[in-house]
Amino acid sequence: MPTSIDVVFTPDLLPFSDLNGKTVVVADILRATTTITFAVANGATAITPVLTPEDAFRLAADLPNTLIGGERGGMKVEGFDLGNSPREYTQAVVSNRQIVLTTTNGTRTLQACRAAERVLVGSFFNLSAIVDQLAQVEGELVLACSGREGGFCMEDTVFAGACVAALEKIQLTDAAETAKILYQTHREDLFGMLRNCYHGQRLASIGLGEDLEFCAQIDLVDIVPHLIDGRIIV
Repeated sequence: MPTSIDVVFTPDLLPFSDLNGKTVVVADILRATTTITFAVANGATAITPVLTPEDAFRLAADLPNTLIGGERGGMKVEGFDLGNSPREYTQAVVSNRQIVLTTTNGTRTLQACRAAERVLVGSFFNLSAIVDQLAQVEGELVLACSGREGGFCMEDTVFAGACVAALEKIQLTDAAETAKILYQTHREDLFGMLRNCYHGQRLASIGLGEDLEFCAQIDLVDIVPHLIDGRIIV
């Protein structure tokens, strides 16, 4: 079991955390880590997170059999093959394909955590699989929330709290304890939490409300994507 658990509420706080030697779980429930988890479960061979659309176009040009996915302002970037809705990343679309992905929040957090010993990708889709792996961690565990445009967001913190709640008798920071309490408040209605949170309301306002119920599903898949050498694989 981990010796301690911390939760980092936004990527802007990550520079204040020493990630060396630690296991980090990155969460961007709406929607990057949910999309990544679903894509890998549906047969995507690797996903490379990058910071900008320009980086995505440049990298994909050198990779065969590659799709470009992601968003800015919640909407698909012009010229991309896919947006950032997990519903787009079906087996028929992504099986045996590489994906280059850039999003407003999640891919930035993934990049910021590369100094960690291990970086895992978490979502409600693979909650139990994540918890099972975290129970085997020795050392310090950090749950990194992607937030929204540098600020706090409820949904990532609730997911972090779900992980904390499932791992008993471990030293918690105040941030981890706070995330646990927030999860316990919303655990009976995750879809309602996603509907009511700021980011969920924003997605609904631009016609992406169907993503909220989709992203609220628990244990849809039994995989844990890992970020290794800049690429996300199982």
